[in-house]
Amino acid sequence: MIRTRCQACTRRRIKCEGGAPCIYCVKKGFPCVPQAAKNDSSIAFVHKSAPKHRASTLATIPAKVSETQPSLFLRHFFSTFLPRNDFAVGSLDQNTIVCGFQYSPSLYHALCALGALDISKKATKGREAKIAALTSYRASITSVQVDISHSGSKSQDSNLWTTLFLGLFELMSDISGEGWVKHILYGTSKILQTRKPEAYLRGSGRSFFLTARVFEICRSLIYNDISFLFEDQWVSLMGRIWEEDIADWHPKEKLFDLMLSCSELSSEVSSAIEHDESPTELALYEFAARGISLRSDIEMWYLGFQQWTGLETDSRSTLAKLYYHAISIFLSGIFDYRHEFNCISSPALPFGIIQSHVGSILSGADSALRTTSLSGLLYFFPLRVAGARAVLQEQKFSIISILDHLSLDFIVAGAFKEDLAALWEMGTLS
Repeated sequence: MIRTRCQACTRRRIKCEGGAPCIYCVKKGFPCVPQAAKNDSSIAFVHKSAPKHRASTLATIPAKVSETQPSLFLRHFFSTFLPRNDFAVGSLDQNTIVCGFQYSPSLYHALCALGALDISKKATKGREAKIAALTSYRASITSVQVDISHSGSKSQDSNLWTTLFLGLFELMSDISGEGWVKHILYGTSKILQTRKPEAYLRGSGRSFFLTARVFEICRSLIYNDISFLFEDQWVSLMGRIWEEDIADWHPKEKLFDLMLSCSELSSEVSSAIEHDESPTELALYEFAARGISLRSDIEMWYLGFQQWTGLETDSRSTLAKLYYHAISIFLSGIFDYRHEFNCISSPALPFGIIQSHVGSILSGADSALRTTSLSGLLYFFPLRVAGARAVLQEQKFSIISILDHLSLDFIVAGAFKEDLAALWEMGTLS
C-alpha cells in the first residue's frame, strides 16, 4: 500500500502538502519521515499484456502527486527566480533566507508572492498565478506590520528581507515604482537603522546590509536624495566589514563609496541653487572644488581597477564598469546642467567624453545581459543616465530595446521608457 502522508501529518490527521519535506514539517521544524509501508502477504498474478478492449476503461494514474501552489511558488523562487536575479552581486546568503521563511509567515508569503508573480509572467495560465501572487503579497504586508510592531532580534532579520522582497514585488508589478520607494524608505531603511551598525558586521546581518546597500545607493542617485549610508557610523561600518573579511573585498566597494559622495554633492547643490535665490560665489566655488576632487578620486579608482586581476569573468567587475561610466556622467551633470557653473572650473566633461561613456554603458549592458545573471534592477541607474545623454537614434533604440527586455521581469522599466521618451521629445540634449 502506498502511503502519501508523512508520520507527523498522519498523527495530526492533516493533509501532507509540498513534497518532502512537507510544508507542515518545514514550518514546525520536524523531520519529515514517510510512513512505513505495511507488509502484504497476498500474491497477485498480473497478465503480461492487458486486452486491448479494456485500455479505454483503465484509470490514468499520474506520474506523481501534483505540487500545492505554495510549494510550487517557493520552489520556483529558489530554483529559477533567484539564480536569474543576482541583485546581491555575490554577497547573498541564501541559507539565511531559507531558514528565515520557516519561522516567519511574512517572509514565507513574500517569497510565495515573488515566485507566483514570476510564474504568472511566463505561464499559459498566468491569471491564476497572478491572483495567488497578490493574495500572498497582501498576506505578507499584514503579517510584517504585526511583526514590526513587536519584534525581537530574530524576527527583525526576517522583517528586513521581507520588506526588501516586497519592494522587488512592487518593481515587478507597479509601473510607477512608488511602492518600491515606500518599502525601501519606510520599511527596509527604517528597520535597518533601528539596530546599531554592529548588527551588520558579520553573519546574516552582513549579507543583508551588503545586498540592501546597492539598492539604497541607486535609489539615492535616481531620486536625488541623500542616503543615511553617508552618515559617519554607516561609512565606518563598511571599513570594519572589509577589515574582518578582506579576502572577499572587491574594488566595486570603493566605487560605491564614491557614488554615495556624488549623491550627497548632487543633493546639496540642488538644494542650494533651487531653494536659495542666489547662492554665494564662494559656495559655488566650494561645490565645484568638491566635484573636481571627486572626479580625481573616480579616475584614480578606475586606474587601480584596471589592474585588478580576474576582471573579465567576474560579474562584480562587469557591474563596476557599468557604474563607473554612469557615475562619471552623473558627476558631470551636477555642473553642466546649471548655468551658475558656466564660468567656474568644474568636473563637467566634454561632449565627446560623455558620448564615449554612453557607448560603453550600452555595449556593457548588452554584454552583461548575455553573459551574467545580474538582476535587471541593477541596470536602471546606468541606463537612465545614458538615456539622458543619448543623441543618436541608434543609441536611443538600444536603450529602449534593453528596457523592453528588462520589462519582461520588472514592469517598472516602463516608467524609465516614458521618462526618456518625454525627455527626447522635448529635444533635451543633456
